[in-house]
Amino acid sequence: MAQVILTFCVAYGIVIGGTLLGGIGAFLTAFITAKPPFDVMYDLATQLKIMGLVGALGGTFDSFLQIEKLFVGNFTPVILQLIYIFAAFLGAHLGTISMQWLTQGSGV
Repeated sequence: MAQVILTFCVAYGIVIGGTLLGGIGAFLTAFITAKPPFDVMYDLATQLKIMGLVGALGGTFDSFLQIEKLFVGNFTPVILQLIYIFAAFLGAHLGTISMQWLTQGSGV
């Protein structure tokens, strides 16, 4: 259970942190790009969803190695890995929704 919560929080944090820092960068370069920082943040939240998922899982090879154990007949690691994948996806998705709500859906 602790690993599931940690996976969720890492995925959520990657999306939130990346979007906030990207928003600071967009604010600092707003006079060059002529694009509002909230629009950049909205787009970043969507783009960072997959990075949050992969970052929380620690790479994709671990997931495939655990799923490979299905062919050996060991179902427990496969079920645990699917729960971790679901927790990471949920964290990344909620992070994206949170940032899009924060920017009030100003993306194009």
